[in-house]
Amino acid sequence: MRLRLHPAALVELDEAVDYLEEQREGFGALLFDEVTQRIAQGARWPRSGAPVAGFAERHDVRQFVVKRFRYLVVTAVIRDERLVVAVAHTSRRPGYWRDRLK
Repeated sequence: MRLRLHPAALVELDEAVDYLEEQREGFGALLFDEVTQRIAQGARWPRSGAPVAGFAERHDVRQFVVKRFRYLVVTAVIRDERLVVAVAHTSRRPGYWRDRLK
């Protein structure tokens, strides 16, 4: 199974990679690789991510911790398709992506 990225999640990933690359050369690529690995994990083993409370069971919202960086890959089932709904920093605006499940 492949996981499609919500358009906003793709923008978040691009912005995070660009930001980290500006801060320290090579870190953008490292983040991209780590996020890609978490997405692959979510595609292969969708229920291996930690469940996120507060959502209808039909959405099966899961989060995957991005190693070495303070980011999460958040997946959810929307209209019978599992998507990456956010690539979220762990300490900035918690839960801002919740509206994407509608």
